[in-house]
Amino acid sequence: MPPLYSLAQWTKAIVLLATLLDPAATSAATPWERLAPLPQSNGGFLSATLGDELIIAGGTHWQGETKSWLDQIWAYAPARNTWRDAGHLPAPLAYAVTGTAGDALWYAGGSSGLTTHRTLGKISPGGTAQRVATLESALVYAAGAVIGTTLYAVGGSDDQAKLERITNHFLAIDLKTGQISRLPDYPEKSLTTATAAAVGQRLFIFGGARWEPTKATVVNHRTAHAYSLAKNLWETLPPLPHPGRGITAVALDPRHILIAGGYRDDSVEFVRDAFIFDLTTGTYTPTIPLPYAAMVSLVQSGEWLYCLGGEDRKKHRTDAVFRIRWQALLARPRRWRQRTARPPWAGTSSNK
Repeated sequence: MPPLYSLAQWTKAIVLLATLLDPAATSAATPWERLAPLPQSNGGFLSATLGDELIIAGGTHWQGETKSWLDQIWAYAPARNTWRDAGHLPAPLAYAVTGTAGDALWYAGGSSGLTTHRTLGKISPGGTAQRVATLESALVYAAGAVIGTTLYAVGGSDDQAKLERITNHFLAIDLKTGQISRLPDYPEKSLTTATAAAVGQRLFIFGGARWEPTKATVVNHRTAHAYSLAKNLWETLPPLPHPGRGITAVALDPRHILIAGGYRDDSVEFVRDAFIFDLTTGTYTPTIPLPYAAMVSLVQSGEWLYCLGGEDRKKHRTDAVFRIRWQALLARPRRWRQRTARPPWAGTSSNK
């Protein structure tokens, strides 16, 4: 005779089954809080906290088999949990290199789907977009961040449609003039769709992919490097626990960088994995996973970390929005870690 189960046991089993069928359902059992969705499912957009609002701008959207490139700017008010129309970019834009400085979200390059841009622009609080300068060359799929008054860009291509033109170039873009200076090349042969975070006077680059000419495709990296402005060279970091492109990194505090999500490979595809990289110990520690598997946008605002939209499967975008108190990510039990055998800043260096 089969065993009898209590109502509580059946409820637990049903919840477990729902979780297995729908990974997003796990958010109910984690500190991630679901918020009002994006006004439109979107990925590849610009995002930042400006004043009391979260701003997203541009991006891409799929409707059936049709991909649209967007110029809309939206603003989110956390106090009201509402989105509002904040205007438009000068042109449709996605996959630009971005960073924040002062009270503005800066962006360079990107693509409209038809044209790879040469624009340096900024978005001010409230959502006002402004062209600042015209760049010497087009740029898309690069990783980067702002340090001081410079937007740094690593890798990418000058043509959105030609991945074989991906480079390992490292560029410094002056936010006042748009003038570009060439810095020591990234240590890998080429780099696209990596992620970047700036901490102090260091720019950290994790993952991404390289162009593999023999296979005419991109191959994901596990590599990670940090550029020291003071030393003008690249320092080798311990490799990521897994390869991946479209990962997102955000500096939580002066010691910890969150690295999460992305596309691992064609067999695993999109993941929810999240790790904390400790700058002091040079270790990656698993933490609370994302509420869903995707190439997401992560934005820190005060005590909160927001997870916004993204590409959650091929030819698809999500409108999901969640938030978590970022301190909860640092309190995760240290069940596994990958450690460098040497002090974190004693790795090989490159200044070629």
